[in-house]
Amino acid sequence: MIRLTSLRYLSGSVSLHGVRPYSTPAKASVKLIAEIRKQTTTSMTKAREALEATGNDLRAALEWLEKDLVETGAKKAAKLENRTAGEGLVAVSVLSEGGWISTGGKLRPAGVRAAIIELNCETDFVARNELFVKLAHDISHTAAFISEPSHSTTLLNDVPLDMLSDAPLISGLSPATAPSGTVASSIRDAVAKVGEKISLRRVRSIVTDPIKDPMFGLAISSYVHGSQSSTARSQAGKMAALVAVGLRSPSLPSLLPSGSFVQDFSKLTRSLSRQVAGLETLSITGRSLEVGDEDSTVLYEQPFVMLMDGSSSDSVAKVLQSWSIEKGLKAGQNGNDEGVQVVDFSKWAVGSS
Repeated sequence: MIRLTSLRYLSGSVSLHGVRPYSTPAKASVKLIAEIRKQTTTSMTKAREALEATGNDLRAALEWLEKDLVETGAKKAAKLENRTAGEGLVAVSVLSEGGWISTGGKLRPAGVRAAIIELNCETDFVARNELFVKLAHDISHTAAFISEPSHSTTLLNDVPLDMLSDAPLISGLSPATAPSGTVASSIRDAVAKVGEKISLRRVRSIVTDPIKDPMFGLAISSYVHGSQSSTARSQAGKMAALVAVGLRSPSLPSLLPSGSFVQDFSKLTRSLSRQVAGLETLSITGRSLEVGDEDSTVLYEQPFVMLMDGSSSDSVAKVLQSWSIEKGLKAGQNGNDEGVQVVDFSKWAVGSS
């Protein structure tokens, strides 16, 4: 049975005087929207929503956005989990290339610290997105920064993904800036913003302390093919190579004071990384060849076509031997352990095995 009082209310016979009116959210301040957009990468719509939900309290709005990003990112990541992420970038960060650095007019050996990573997404459109590119740079920088020297027989070694995922993400452009989240949370936040699956596929690093033996030297060189973006210490593109080059000679201490030797060695290591990146290279040593084999996937057997002083039909092995003799690292054809040698490399392309 319908009560009489209800009928009176429906018919408008009951006065609404004194009844609390519905409270609408405060209109978002245009000035505060601009401030949020300045401090974050959030959209204008989300900035307005955050301010309206927090009564134009800037600090509360930023906290609201952070919480919303976590919840949205987690939901989207779970929803996109079964999708294929076959696009992306390979990024390389070289924080210390080894070799030697000048201090007080004297050269001293430098350690090596570098990393290569592959970050995947679903489309090439997102792979070229500024947010995604920056994320790739920052992850490679973080991997190079946190990695420790390895006791492995190889110089370039895989970095456990779970360890890196839990590490604070360090900005490659502003390393001194305090990290705002971990690698994993930054990937999750990026998923929420771009709406695609993003996954860190693999990471490898090389870290060595300065070599104290004056007869030895070690340097790392990198090359990124199809580079889409670069900073002072990192590059990102569809394919990249990291190449470790060693020197061994009793003559090395007398050669180092010559600035031209260090410059020539740097040019040679750059040529080697371009060679590895530019040709199908799967291993380092093989047959002893004078003239390079264009079909070989063995670095030392290939013609040194990426030599920066001019392409050579001689094999990489022959060019390295000739260079060592010319620079005085070795006396002649004998003494295979002396001179310059490629000791390790990694070459990755997006989606390759």
